[in-house]
Amino acid sequence: MKYIKTPVGFSFEFGIDDGYIPFVYLGKQKLRQIRPTNIGANGRLLPARYGGIKLDLTYGTMRSPIPKFWKKEFWSRDYMVREPAANRWNSGNHWFTLTVPRWIGFFIFVAFGFWSIQPGFYFGFKTYLVDKISQNLIDYSVGNPEVQAIYKDECAWGKDTEKGSYYMVFSLAIRKDMVDN
Repeated sequence: MKYIKTPVGFSFEFGIDDGYIPFVYLGKQKLRQIRPTNIGANGRLLPARYGGIKLDLTYGTMRSPIPKFWKKEFWSRDYMVREPAANRWNSGNHWFTLTVPRWIGFFIFVAFGFWSIQPGFYFGFKTYLVDKISQNLIDYSVGNPEVQAIYKDECAWGKDTEKGSYYMVFSLAIRKDMVDN
């Protein structure tokens, strides 16, 4: 069965932009956007800085490298910094890659607060682009508080020909601060 190169979907978004002005969007899903976004004066998508709700319904290919969940590194709170070797996306340390060619996914994002801290969560199938960041093997610099990555030319999972494709992946996050910097 052939993969769907770009998922299709619908979004309902409600958010509050930089000018404390509420906005609503109902229409075609904006790929790779987790939080509600509004079109700014310069035509760029601007995130809802002061909270919002986003609901997506998506149809496409679901694809995800499955982590080795039985290893203790997988359960580290901040595996990107403390245990980068357990990162299923670009360490090459995954069990297998799960692919479902036809999938219907649901995604919800909620953040609230009008101050510099916005508690919130997201849950469901978000979209991602297969590219150098999501697929290539990475060597992390050791002992550096900032995560710096050196990308190799090898793919950690999948095939090099998949770059440029969009897929869905299950994701869940509960954060004390959802503010974009």
